[in-house]
Amino acid sequence: MHTSHEAVQLLTEALNAAQHAKQVIDDLIVEHDYQDVASLVTSACIQLIESAALLMQSDDEGAFDRLSDADDILDAVYAIIDAETDEDD
Repeated sequence: MHTSHEAVQLLTEALNAAQHAKQVIDDLIVEHDYQDVASLVTSACIQLIESAALLMQSDDEGAFDRLSDADDILDAVYAIIDAETDEDD
């Protein structure tokens, strides 16, 4: 059996790892072709993890705000992908 406190603790660890990963992605020594998209996807992940943690803490309003933020970030990801795909045609 597990507790919601344990879930929040694990989500906090995941959040810290995701934030560190974003810092690494943003500070690569050599620019990567998909670095901008990877950074945005990681940002969306951060928002989703925060949302899950807030839900586990019964903060539905904050959680839904984070979900909306993640959705906006993913829209930017798809805009970049669509622009790249259009250039290839």
